[in-house]
Amino acid sequence: MWLPTEEEAIEMFARHFEALHRSGSVPRARRTAESLKERGDNKGHQIWHRVAEKIEDLRKDNRVAQRRAMERA
Repeated sequence: MWLPTEEEAIEMFARHFEALHRSGSVPRARRTAESLKERGDNKGHQIWHRVAEKIEDLRKDNRVAQRRAMERA
C-alpha cells in the first residue's frame, strides 16, 4: 500500500487547489495559513504556507512549459 510522504501530499494538494482556484489560489492558501496561525494551529499554518509556496513553484515559467510539453506528448 502506497502512503504519500508529506511533501508528495502537499504537491498533490497544491496542484488540485491551483486547478480549482487558479489565480486566486496563492492568496487563498496564504489567508488560510494566516487564519490557522491566528487560531494557534501552527502545524496547519506551516502546511498551508508550504502549499502556497508549492503553487508558486508550479507556476514558474519553466515548470509550466514542461507540463504543457508533457500534455502535448
